[in-house]
Amino acid sequence: MKLVNHVSSASKKPITNRFLICLILFMPWYESAYAENSVRLSEAVERALKGHPQIAVWSYRQQGIQAEIEAAGSRQPAQLELSVEDAFGTDQYEGTDAMQTTLSARWLLEGDQISARTEHAAAQQRLLTAKQRVQLAEVTANTSTLFISLLADQERLQLAQEALADEKEILAIIQRRVNAGRAPNTDLILARTRLTEQELAVEEFGHRLQSASLRLSAQWGATETQLYAAGNLLPFLPLAKAEAAMNKLQETPSLNQIKAEAELFSAEGKLASEEAVTPWSVGAGVRRFENTDDYALVAQFSIPLGANQRHAALQRSASVREQQQTLSARAHLQQLTIQTRTLLMELEHSQHVINTLTETILPTLDSGRQQALKAYENGQLDYVQWDNTRQQWLNARKRLLDEAEALHQQWIELQRLTGQTIYF
Repeated sequence: MKLVNHVSSASKKPITNRFLICLILFMPWYESAYAENSVRLSEAVERALKGHPQIAVWSYRQQGIQAEIEAAGSRQPAQLELSVEDAFGTDQYEGTDAMQTTLSARWLLEGDQISARTEHAAAQQRLLTAKQRVQLAEVTANTSTLFISLLADQERLQLAQEALADEKEILAIIQRRVNAGRAPNTDLILARTRLTEQELAVEEFGHRLQSASLRLSAQWGATETQLYAAGNLLPFLPLAKAEAAMNKLQETPSLNQIKAEAELFSAEGKLASEEAVTPWSVGAGVRRFENTDDYALVAQFSIPLGANQRHAALQRSASVREQQQTLSARAHLQQLTIQTRTLLMELEHSQHVINTLTETILPTLDSGRQQALKAYENGQLDYVQWDNTRQQWLNARKRLLDEAEALHQQWIELQRLTGQTIYF
C-alpha cells in the first residue's frame, strides 16, 4: 500500500476523474527522471559498505595489526660473542702463546614474554575487529536513514503534486461559480493563493529530493542528485521481529567493543608485567687454549634474583583497569536495554497511529471532503469551510507519511543498537 495513493474509489465526481488523469500524466515524467538511477535499500547499503571512504581504511589497519602479530611471535636473535683472554700481557702471557679464545652464543629464555606479546597483539586485533563492526553498523544505519528520508520525500513530492493538480481543478470550479454569480470573488482569490502555496511546496520538495540524493550517494563516494529510492514505506514488519532484538543485546557491536577493550587492558597488563621481569638467558660455546692447542666447551646461565616490585604493581594496575571495563560493560548493557525498550514502545505507538490513520481517520476524512464538495457546489458551504475539510484530509495524509518515516527510522536505530541486519 502506497501512502500517496490513499484515494477512495467511491467518488464518482468529474473532479476526481480529472484529478486521476493529471496524476497519471505526471507519473511517467517522475519515474523516467529517476529510473536510470533507481536503487533499493539493500543495494544502497551494499554500495556504501564497498565504497564508503572510512571503510577502506580498515583493510590497511588489519594488515598492520597482522604484521604486529607476526612480529610479536618472533624471538630475539641469538647473540654471538667472541672473547679473548690471557693475551698481550707480560712474561708468560706475552704475545698470544697463552691466549684463550672463546666463541659462544647467548639466547634469552623469553617464552613468557613472547606469549604475552602475542596475546597483546591478538587482543589488539580483536579490538580492531570490534571497532570495525561498530563502524560497519554505523555506515549501514546512516545509509538506511538517508534512504528512508529520500523515499519519504519522494512520497511527499508525489502528494504535493496530487494536491497541486487538485488545486487547479478546484480553481476551475470556483472560476465557473464566480462567473455565474454563485460564489464571491474572494473565493477565487483564496483559491489562487492556495494554488501558489502548493506550487511552492512542489518546488521545495524537488530541491529536497536533490539534496537527499546527494547525501545518500555520498555514502559510497558519489555525487548524484537524481537518485530514486525504490520501495514502499508501508506495509511494515511485524512488531514481533522487533521484539526479538531484546535477545540480541549481548551480541551488540558496541558491547563487544567494550569487552574487547577489557581484554586488551588485561593483555597490556600481562605484557607489561612480563617485560618488567629480566628473562633468564643461556649460552654455549667453544674455548681454545693456544698454549696447549686444546678445545673445551663452555656454558653460561643468567638467572635474575630477588622480587620485582614493578612487576606486582603493573599486575595490580591491569587488574583494576580490567575490572573498570567489566563495570562499563554492565552499565552499557543496562543503557542498551533501556534504549531498546524505549524504541520498542515508540515502534508500537507509531504502528498504532498508522493503523488508526489508514483504517479510521483517512477514510472518514476522504468521505467528508467529497460531501463537502457536493455541499459547496450546492451553495451549502462557503469556500473556507470546504477548504478546511480538504486541508484536514491532506494533513492526515502528511501525518501518515511522517509516522511511517519515523517508524522506519526507529527500526533502523534499533538495528544499529543491536547490530542486526537492516530489514526493509
